[in-house]
Amino acid sequence: MDDDRARKLPLHAAVIAHDVAAVRSLLRTGGVDPNQEDENGVTALIEACLAGYSDLVAVLINEGECPAQPAPGYRHTPIRGAAVAGRPGIIKMLLEAGADPNAMSDGHRTALMGSCFLRKTVEGDHAAISADCCRVLLADGRTDPTVANSFGETALDLAKVRGYKESIGLVEEAVALYGRKRSDPRSSS
Repeated sequence: MDDDRARKLPLHAAVIAHDVAAVRSLLRTGGVDPNQEDENGVTALIEACLAGYSDLVAVLINEGECPAQPAPGYRHTPIRGAAVAGRPGIIKMLLEAGADPNAMSDGHRTALMGSCFLRKTVEGDHAAISADCCRVLLADGRTDPTVANSFGETALDLAKVRGYKESIGLVEEAVALYGRKRSDPRSSS
């Protein structure tokens, strides 16, 4: 992060540096908006999710009053950030803190879509990481596997593009189950 950007976004800079003490200090002393977006629509909480800093995710949610589920109007969601970065443990933390698994980021993109189309910068076995993220999201009964993004692509389509065989199977199973739930008249009550 360049010096000018770090001056304008000191909380983001502290998160990127993984400086827990500085994050806590900035939150305590005030003067920073813990939910401020950068020019790309990324908040400090999203930065922590992308980097995999679960300790900072906890600090920002618990001490910084950063909601796991941001109010409407934000360009991106922390849960999608965690998903595209392949962070299943952080996805689980966010769900437990109230994140909506179906929340949309720009382009009508969900966390499940992010799990099925990991960033190329994710280190490790992409297919296994994708499946781990999909499992966490699909274990939450609220996750809708049928949503399409602004390009008309679903999570299943994206998993197929990436060739993540296990994720394809998990999402196919979830789509079938979701369809049965929707057609069961008992599930509407």
